[in-house]
Amino acid sequence: MPPIDRPRTGLFSRKGLFRIHAWIGLVLGYLLYVICLSGTMAVFGHELAWLGDPAKRVVAPAAGTPRISWQGLYDRVAAAHPDLSILGLAMDPDDLRRPAWALVAGREGDLRRVPVDPWTGEPGPQKAGLDLHLWLRVFHKQLYVVPGVTGVHGALIVGALALPLLVALITGLITTRRWWQAAVTLRTGRSLRLFWSDLHRFAGVWSMLIGLLICLTGLWYLVETAADTAGTGFTEGPALPTPAPIGAGPLVDLDLAVSRAGDAFPALVVTTIIPPHRPGHPLVLAGRGDGVLLRDGTEGVALDPTTGAVLQIRDAAGLTLLQRWVNTADPLHFGTFGGLATRILWLVAGLLTSAGILAGLIGAWLRLDRRPTGQSADLRARIGAVATILPCLGLLAAAVHGSWVYGVVAARPKLLPGEIASVGLAPGETVILVLILAALAAPLPLWLRLTFRRAAVQSPPSSSPDAGRSRRRAAISAQSSGGG
Repeated sequence: MPPIDRPRTGLFSRKGLFRIHAWIGLVLGYLLYVICLSGTMAVFGHELAWLGDPAKRVVAPAAGTPRISWQGLYDRVAAAHPDLSILGLAMDPDDLRRPAWALVAGREGDLRRVPVDPWTGEPGPQKAGLDLHLWLRVFHKQLYVVPGVTGVHGALIVGALALPLLVALITGLITTRRWWQAAVTLRTGRSLRLFWSDLHRFAGVWSMLIGLLICLTGLWYLVETAADTAGTGFTEGPALPTPAPIGAGPLVDLDLAVSRAGDAFPALVVTTIIPPHRPGHPLVLAGRGDGVLLRDGTEGVALDPTTGAVLQIRDAAGLTLLQRWVNTADPLHFGTFGGLATRILWLVAGLLTSAGILAGLIGAWLRLDRRPTGQSADLRARIGAVATILPCLGLLAAAVHGSWVYGVVAARPKLLPGEIASVGLAPGETVILVLILAALAAPLPLWLRLTFRRAAVQSPPSSSPDAGRSRRRAAISAQSSGGG
């Protein structure tokens, strides 16, 4: 009699890959959900901050009204805050909805931001700390595990979690039979278990390609942060030139500098100006050039701060392959390289990924809820459940502590008498953040219950004489049928 082909049950069999996929979802699913959803919200962080903070909105001017010039922006901020040092100016000529900004420093080095109406030139109140957009970016990047607070950079943790997410995506696709049908199947009228299972596969298939890009760039952030921690970080571009020492003098007119930068680099749209912070530093004009898949500010022109002579053109052609990748990872990770269209695609993919993770957790709960359990989980199962939960809760506690210490306490400005500066989020931003935090925290009770339920299901049921006799009769019956 020829041997019967038995299905493969090894690690790389379909069944083995499914176990890997399920283990990642059950153990790391909640953390992956938090990271995915926070990153999804960060894709439109500027718009959420604009919605929640009136200071970030600009009243549309009358037709034909010119924008304030760069030199006018610098002068208005300097006149309004003569005791502060201007570290940088930002104004996007293509964005009509948001104000210009000045980054300023107090006498003791504390940083503040000053919004300026780009049409009237009127400076707004000083702000310190993080706005909603920056809060979302820092939380997504490192869960507010800040080296200055905890001694560990959270990007090492978040970047490492990109690997299990990548494995979950790949194993999910491999183990989904007829994935092309899963992409168009979402049955809503039969059972909850079937619906959540369909949604899990549906979301995974449709978010696969963008999810792979996000995972790969997330792994790159792990490598980048590890290199920075080791003191061998990667440079983002060529080293800045040093102006000729001709003695201290007034800063060149910024409008003249922008004009000369335009002559040297016609494709450049200046969005940021960084004055020299100390002698020997150039005046840097940065923005968007003709490079493809580069983050804003990669390209620019460096000038002599006194004479305005062009010292260096920083374009895409002058980047090494590694420097180009360093400046390409962000646009690929957040989908900013194609404007609003690609950002919407990344938003949808992120929401699908988050929904797919949540659907997987709910589906796992519905499956486990139908299984018999032992009277109580044994000690080993309890220890496993606690060991799964504690690192996650520890990270969440570090995120709460770090966001308060880093985002509020350490950001409080050292004001002079009569100065006023707000710290942290505007009331509207706070409301939006509370809604986002509620969405992030909502699956936590389910994940905790699922973890303990899984431990109880895996525990052997209590033994009894009847149960033992039943198992022996089943074993004898199986041997008899096998021998026939």
